Amino acid sequence: MKPSLRVLLPAIALASLPLAAAAQSDVFPFGDAKLGKKVVEEKCSGCHVARFGGDGSGMFTRSDRKASSKQSLLAWVQRCNVNVRTGLNGEEEESVAAYLSEAYYKFK
Repeated sequence: MKPSLRVLLPAIALASLPLAAAAQSDVFPFGDAKLGKKVVEEKCSGCHVARFGGDGSGMFTRSDRKASSKQSLLAWVQRCNVNVRTGLNGEEEESVAAYLSEAYYKFK
Protein backbone atom coordinates (compact mmCIF):
# COMPACT_ATOMS: atom_id res chain seq x y z
CA MET A 1 0.00 0.00 0.00
CA LYS A 2 1.40 3.41 -1.03
CA PRO A 3 1.56 6.20 1.53
CA SER A 4 -0.91 8.95 0.76
CA LEU A 5 0.10 12.52 -0.01
CA ARG A 6 -1.52 13.50 3.25
CA VAL A 7 1.21 11.55 5.05
CA LEU A 8 4.10 12.42 2.73
CA LEU A 9 3.69 16.20 2.56
CA PRO A 10 3.97 16.82 6.31
CA ALA A 11 6.97 14.47 6.43
CA ILE A 12 8.68 16.39 3.63
CA ALA A 13 7.91 19.70 5.34
CA LEU A 14 9.38 18.47 8.64
CA ALA A 15 12.48 17.13 6.91
CA SER A 16 13.14 20.54 5.34
CA LEU A 17 12.95 22.48 8.63
CA PRO A 18 16.63 22.06 9.52
CA LEU A 19 17.60 23.52 6.14
CA ALA A 20 15.31 26.52 6.59
CA ALA A 21 16.62 27.11 10.11
CA ALA A 22 20.22 26.97 8.89
CA ALA A 23 19.50 29.52 6.16
CA GLN A 24 17.79 31.87 8.61
CA SER A 25 20.64 31.71 11.10
CA ASP A 26 22.90 33.78 8.84
CA VAL A 27 23.39 37.18 10.43
CA PHE A 28 23.37 38.98 7.07
CA PRO A 29 20.67 37.11 5.11
CA PHE A 30 19.93 40.17 2.98
CA GLY A 31 23.47 41.52 2.90
CA ASP A 32 25.40 42.04 -0.33
CA ALA A 33 29.05 42.94 0.23
CA LYS A 34 29.29 44.73 -3.15
CA LEU A 35 26.34 46.96 -2.26
CA GLY A 36 27.83 47.43 1.21
CA LYS A 37 31.11 48.71 -0.23
CA LYS A 38 29.21 51.23 -2.35
CA VAL A 39 27.15 52.40 0.64
CA VAL A 40 30.27 52.78 2.79
CA GLU A 41 31.98 54.84 0.10
CA GLU A 42 28.93 57.05 -0.48
CA LYS A 43 27.46 57.46 3.00
CA CYS A 44 29.98 56.43 5.66
CA SER A 45 33.53 57.23 4.57
CA GLY A 46 33.26 60.99 5.02
CA CYS A 47 32.66 60.68 8.76
CA HIS A 48 35.26 57.95 9.15
CA VAL A 49 37.87 60.01 7.28
CA ALA A 50 37.08 63.01 9.48
CA ARG A 51 37.50 60.92 12.64
CA PHE A 52 40.40 58.63 11.66
CA GLY A 53 42.11 60.32 8.71
CA GLY A 54 43.41 58.64 5.59
CA ASP A 55 40.70 56.65 3.84
CA GLY A 56 38.75 56.11 7.07
CA SER A 57 39.61 52.43 7.32
CA GLY A 58 41.37 53.10 10.62
CA MET A 59 37.91 52.75 12.15
CA PHE A 60 38.03 49.04 11.31
CA THR A 61 41.74 48.29 11.66
CA ARG A 62 42.49 49.94 15.02
CA SER A 63 43.57 47.70 17.87
CA ASP A 64 40.64 48.67 20.10
CA ARG A 65 37.90 48.16 17.51
CA LYS A 66 34.55 47.39 19.09
CA ALA A 67 32.99 44.70 16.87
CA SER A 68 33.87 41.19 18.03
CA SER A 69 31.38 39.09 16.03
CA LYS A 70 29.03 39.30 13.06
CA GLN A 71 26.20 40.13 15.45
CA SER A 72 28.05 42.94 17.17
CA LEU A 73 29.26 44.31 13.83
CA LEU A 74 25.69 44.55 12.57
CA ALA A 75 24.67 46.19 15.87
CA TRP A 76 27.44 48.80 15.45
CA VAL A 77 26.37 49.53 11.87
CA GLN A 78 22.77 49.93 13.04
CA ARG A 79 23.83 52.15 15.96
CA CYS A 80 25.90 54.36 13.67
CA ASN A 81 23.03 54.57 11.18
CA VAL A 82 20.66 55.80 13.90
CA ASN A 83 23.11 58.16 15.62
CA VAL A 84 24.41 59.78 12.44
CA ARG A 85 21.01 59.61 10.72
CA THR A 86 22.48 58.09 7.59
CA GLY A 87 19.08 56.82 6.48
CA LEU A 88 20.12 53.27 5.60
CA ASN A 89 17.39 50.67 5.26
CA GLY A 90 17.76 47.18 6.74
CA GLU A 91 19.21 45.68 3.56
CA GLU A 92 21.81 48.45 3.36
CA GLU A 93 22.76 47.94 7.02
CA GLU A 94 23.24 44.21 6.45
CA SER A 95 25.16 44.91 3.24
CA VAL A 96 27.51 47.31 5.01
CA ALA A 97 28.09 44.75 7.77
CA ALA A 98 28.67 42.00 5.18
CA TYR A 99 31.22 44.18 3.35
CA LEU A 100 33.04 45.18 6.54
CA SER A 101 33.14 41.58 7.74
CA GLU A 102 34.55 40.43 4.41
CA ALA A 103 37.01 43.30 3.96
CA TYR A 104 38.28 43.90 7.51
CA TYR A 105 36.93 41.68 10.24
CA LYS A 106 37.03 38.27 8.52
CA PHE A 107 34.25 36.88 10.73
CA LYS A 108 33.18 33.33 9.87
